[in-house]
Amino acid sequence: MAQFGSVSVWGTGGRWFKSSRPDHFNMKKKFRIFYSTCSNSKDAKIIANYLLKNRKALCINLINNVDSFYLENKKVKNQKEVSILIKTCCTKSQMEKNIKKIHKYQTPIVVELKTALPNKDYLEWFFKN
Repeated sequence: MAQFGSVSVWGTGGRWFKSSRPDHFNMKKKFRIFYSTCSNSKDAKIIANYLLKNRKALCINLINNVDSFYLENKKVKNQKEVSILIKTCCTKSQMEKNIKKIHKYQTPIVVELKTALPNKDYLEWFFKN
């Protein structure tokens, strides 16, 4: 198993302490998950490949055949969509900018999902890559 070592972190009570937690080791990077959708698998794969090739994401999950219901012009509409889960260190503004560059929707959703840290082994892999 990979070891991060340790890093000095400002702790409670105004003291510095040594920490081996992966989230303390690489404090410049923050693990984030973003959610978006698009109309079909082909477009979702284009977005995924663009983000990965440009190093804007490390891992992307595509979830096909999502039934989306929404209001548009006071009418209930529905369609099949693909959900996109993006694991990254990018900020929300960076992710919005990159998705809007290539997304076919006029107004794509880009939302950061607030979450706790993943398991230690995954986080170590994430920050190594």
